[in-house]
Amino acid sequence: MSQPDRLKGLKSAARKIARARRIKHISALELVAQSLGYPHWHALTVAEKKGWEPSPAELATADALATVANPLISIDTAPEQAVGAESFRGKIEGHPYTVSTETDDVFMWGRGWQIMLPEAPSAPPQISVTDRRIKANSILEEPFRTAALAIAEQWRRRVHARIASDWPRRSTVPDGAGRAEHPLFSGVSDTWFCMHCDRSFTGRQMAENLFHCPHCRASPLDIHPSRWWDPN
Repeated sequence: MSQPDRLKGLKSAARKIARARRIKHISALELVAQSLGYPHWHALTVAEKKGWEPSPAELATADALATVANPLISIDTAPEQAVGAESFRGKIEGHPYTVSTETDDVFMWGRGWQIMLPEAPSAPPQISVTDRRIKANSILEEPFRTAALAIAEQWRRRVHARIASDWPRRSTVPDGAGRAEHPLFSGVSDTWFCMHCDRSFTGRQMAENLFHCPHCRASPLDIHPSRWWDPN
C-alpha cells in the first residue's frame, strides 16, 4: 500500500484541524503526529516507510482531535445536536448558567445577568445586569465574571472554528503575499476597505478578524477590495 493511502485518514483529520484552528496544514500534521506519540510529522512518515500504518484506534485519535477543534461541525448542524444540550448548561461557584448561539453571536446568562460576545473576534464582551432587584449579583464579583467570560470566549472560539471550516481556506489563512479571499464575494487582495468606516486594512488583518472590520467591526458584507463607492 502506498504512503498516501496509508496516511490518508491522518491527513484528512489534519486538514479539518487546520481549517478549524486557522493554522497551516503542516502545523496540523505535527499535532496529529504528536497525538500518536511521534515528535513530529517527519518522524511519523519515516516510521510509515518502515512498514508502520495507523491502527483504527490511532485514526480515531486523529479524528477526535478534529472534533475537539470544531465541535459544532458545520452550519447545517444544530449546536445542541453536535455537542449535546447538556453542554450548554453548567455552574460557576454553584451558580447555574446557560449558553446559546444566535446568528453566530454567543449569549450566556444566569440569575440577573447576561454576557453577549459578538461574532467579530475583536469585539469586546457586553456584560449587563438584567435584574437590579438582586442585590448580590454574581456577575458583579470579579472572580465569577472572569470565569464566566472564559467560558463564553471558549464558545466564541468554537463558533469561529465552525465558520473557518465553512469558508474558503484563503479567507482565514492568507497566502505568502498576504492576500486573503473574501468569504462571501469573489475577490482576492492584500488590501481591503470597509464601506462602513472607509478605512483600509491588510489581508492578514481581515483574516484574523474573520473579515469583520478591525476598527468599526462591520460585517463581511461591508468589506470590499476597492473603494468602489468613492467617486474620487
